[in-house]
Amino acid sequence: MPNTVGGISVATNQLANQALLNLNRNQGQLGKLVNQLSSGLRVNTAADDPSGLAIAVNLQNQATGFDTANLNVQDATNAANVADGALSTVTTILQRIRSLAIEAANTITSATDRTALQDEVTSLIQEINQISSNTNFNGQALLDGSHAGFQPAQNAAAVVTANTQIGAFNVTLGTSALVTSVSISATEATIVDGTIQLQVAQLNATQQGIVVSFFTSSSASYSQATTITLGAGVFSFAIDGVTVNFNSLAATVDVGTTSFVKVTQYVSVNSNPNGPAFQFQGGASEGATIQVGLVSVSSSSLRVSNVNVATTQLVNGNPSTAGAVLGAQDAIGQIDQAITQVNGARAALGAVISRLKNAENNNNIASVNLTASASDITDLNVGQATAEYNKLQILVQIGTTVLAQSNTNAQTVLGLFR
Repeated sequence: MPNTVGGISVATNQLANQALLNLNRNQGQLGKLVNQLSSGLRVNTAADDPSGLAIAVNLQNQATGFDTANLNVQDATNAANVADGALSTVTTILQRIRSLAIEAANTITSATDRTALQDEVTSLIQEINQISSNTNFNGQALLDGSHAGFQPAQNAAAVVTANTQIGAFNVTLGTSALVTSVSISATEATIVDGTIQLQVAQLNATQQGIVVSFFTSSSASYSQATTITLGAGVFSFAIDGVTVNFNSLAATVDVGTTSFVKVTQYVSVNSNPNGPAFQFQGGASEGATIQVGLVSVSSSSLRVSNVNVATTQLVNGNPSTAGAVLGAQDAIGQIDQAITQVNGARAALGAVISRLKNAENNNNIASVNLTASASDITDLNVGQATAEYNKLQILVQIGTTVLAQSNTNAQTVLGLFR
């Protein structure tokens, strides 16, 4: 502030200059407040708060990123729901095929009936392929395996699916052996999908034995591999890479008693670099991605493309339903395996959907908090600004009046000449 003028001067109206200085200052502050009140923002330009503006812009960018990421998450969730709905339909179809296989596993069923059952099975398998090929979201195929990503290998296995009264036996593949289930290494890849049937038969007038038959799923072919005479001791046989060892077999077992061993072949690692898993930007930062792999559910991928419940084989040159019944039994095991595979895919998909929902919730919370933080920096305290505005209005009005009075003070000099 300049010092108070000690005398009267006509060359310089110092009082008016001082009043004008304060009036301009108050008008400038009033104009800034008008801009803030009309915009609702405390920071309208970088000059208002340089560092605060930089921080607020970064916070707003992050909040906007989380909001946009949520659009991606919602798309991913919708696509996953479409895939899950299709997998549910596939499960229903497989359950129907299983029912047809159970109906066909009956020697009293006529060849005509068996053919009708197979016709429906074939139609249902075609529908599975239709779903696998045509299920898509926004033009992107979901269930044809083109976006499966990395898929681990599946070991070959042999599982005793039914074992009544024949006695304890081990199922051996390679060098591994378990009573009820076994897995083997990738080197045992020669094993094929199928079912081994062990059926007690009367080999002659005085001797019972076990007829070993094998139904190959891929070719729907039935063959009698060997015959084992019942008696004490250990018996074993090998078929398509599977070795079955009988221990302490009973001397007499009811004719017709049957056991089944379901054989599952090895499936190698599968990775498709040209069609990797779907990737979604699920967060606001670089690298905040979510991958969703959707496996193929075609009949070949589920290993049910050759389900056959109507085959009639020749045994010793005579037509027999043995092959058809064993084919139907094998189909039951095939469908069980396919349902397990689809259930696994649905479980994995459900886990992804749950993760996406959590990501969406996290994005919403982060966006709200970041927006609030930016608001604290940039938004105007309207109550405080209104009080300041009223004060400055009064000061401007007073300043205008004082300036007018200061301009008349110089006229007092004329009185000295009278």
